[in-house]
Amino acid sequence: MVAVVTGASRGLGRAIAKEYAGEGASVVICARSQSPTGLDGTLEETAADIRNAGGDVLAVDCDVTDETQVDAMVRRALDRYGKIDVLFNNAGAMVLGESILEIDPARWDQVMRVNANGPYLCSRAVLPAMMEQGRGSIINIGSRMATDPGLGGGVLYSASKAAVHMFSLCLADEVRDYNIAVNILSPGSLRSEGSAAIPWTQRDWHERVDPSAVGPCAVYLALQDAGTFTGRLALRAEFGTTWGPGTDK
Repeated sequence: MVAVVTGASRGLGRAIAKEYAGEGASVVICARSQSPTGLDGTLEETAADIRNAGGDVLAVDCDVTDETQVDAMVRRALDRYGKIDVLFNNAGAMVLGESILEIDPARWDQVMRVNANGPYLCSRAVLPAMMEQGRGSIINIGSRMATDPGLGGGVLYSASKAAVHMFSLCLADEVRDYNIAVNILSPGSLRSEGSAAIPWTQRDWHERVDPSAVGPCAVYLALQDAGTFTGRLALRAEFGTTWGPGTDK
């Protein structure tokens, strides 16, 4: 299996890349060469973790909002491995606690480009290879804040994730005949570098889970196709109960 994981320099992206590699997949990881957030973690560190554990990894600097960079990253993946089985669209930006008057148009555009345009560009780039091989799985990171305005996502973050949800559901129908699964994975509250930088997350820090807890969900979704599991919003907290192994769903 060959899996592409975006936003893999830290947090959930790093955890999923390591999980896939641990399961024997060849992993293509990408992220921006310099994070505008200044958070700890680099693509090279993720790659080193995977190689030190005996895994196969290709690390590519890539801004998922740049079509040229995305296309180049996918070409490198195909040149090296000849196929792409899984796309895990993890790269994202979070804006919480800001009102519409505090969010200027440039910031709105930036977050929408990362959260909504990124999955579009990456999916569009990998789909020809998946269509040709007649199978694939695309996993987009969603959020409960996309469907519940009471959770505090705000006008920008919640709107961007709602766009990801609808994009995923419509794309699942569009590529069903090519046996490609498209699903939304809502990981829930995580103890990641990004969430640690948000002051109010300290109130429920003890209830949050390490990003590695999402690994089994991501592996299960990676193994699906259009005939088994597609067009679904999968909540990590419900894995093994409403969906996943042993549920027949």
